[in-house]
Amino acid sequence: MEVKYTNAIKPFRRLKLLGMTLITIILLTLVSGFLYEYTSYKNVKSNYPPDGQMIDVGDREIHMNIKGTKTSLPPVVIETGTGNWSYDWSNIQKILSKHTLVITYDRAGYGWSDPPPDGFSIDTTINDLRKILESSKIHTPVILVGHSVGGIYSRLFEEKYPEKVSGLVLVDSRNEYFSEQAKSFNDKFFETQDQSMNRILSQIGIVRLFGGNMFSDSMPNYLSAKKYVNVHWDTSFFKVLNEEIKQIKINEKLLEDTHSLGDKPLTIITPSDVELQATELGFSEQEVDSFEKMWMDSQKKLTNLSTNSEFILVPNSSHSVMYDQPDVIIKAILKMADEIQIDYEMY
Repeated sequence: MEVKYTNAIKPFRRLKLLGMTLITIILLTLVSGFLYEYTSYKNVKSNYPPDGQMIDVGDREIHMNIKGTKTSLPPVVIETGTGNWSYDWSNIQKILSKHTLVITYDRAGYGWSDPPPDGFSIDTTINDLRKILESSKIHTPVILVGHSVGGIYSRLFEEKYPEKVSGLVLVDSRNEYFSEQAKSFNDKFFETQDQSMNRILSQIGIVRLFGGNMFSDSMPNYLSAKKYVNVHWDTSFFKVLNEEIKQIKINEKLLEDTHSLGDKPLTIITPSDVELQATELGFSEQEVDSFEKMWMDSQKKLTNLSTNSEFILVPNSSHSVMYDQPDVIIKAILKMADEIQIDYEMY
């Protein structure tokens, strides 16, 4: 009896052909995604012109936005939190600029700013801010406003250049006290903040194509999801963000060696209802309550950095006070500015 193998082999040939077809489609999709992301990234500044101006800081450019005119009030510089950029503070900047000069900028790799060639570092961050102040040619000292991790950078900048800062406004700022008290929370929290997958998705254009659908409904109306996704959420941003997050605990440790501010004005702004969302990390309700008390305690301890400090609790606000209660921040900044008016006639 003759055995015919041809019929048995045919299904495997078809399966092989199907597999090769699928692989080809996937490869073509990936290549198309890479090309789409590359082309879009290269054309960002033409499709979405910078809100301000690009400043040459040596090996790259940083985006800086200055609004307002010189008055007797000190200029204000805003240092954003992790993942936020100048655009997030544009509404507050617009209102404050009616009273004095206000500078927002994008850290290296954020928004329109070029990424740092050697990756994120605290030294580069501080030096970039110094170069921005020099390039802007505004008279220092300035009031430095730091939100979240921006509070760390603001304090470390003041530590290195105290003569350039007339006062500090820290908005729900990360700090060394909470870092030391809540190690278990911080360890779990930072484990969940890895941006590797977002970086991969951005490399093949997925974030740029579908990022608008992930844009939170809770974001304020003055922010455009399309602008946010196309300008800010690119591959270089997620790479820098990942590096920055990994160094937060190291930079918080540096705060332990900073000097006293003396009687330099200091305002601490924090939500009255702390929401660390520690339950989502697997902590019990009792542990969550403990961590939230630690956070509030750490904010109060920040007032001890200066003999001239003010503590402001903000009701009905999340960590993003600049979204939820911008008027509180504006009022606090203007109050400090009034107290440290500068006589520009001397310049």
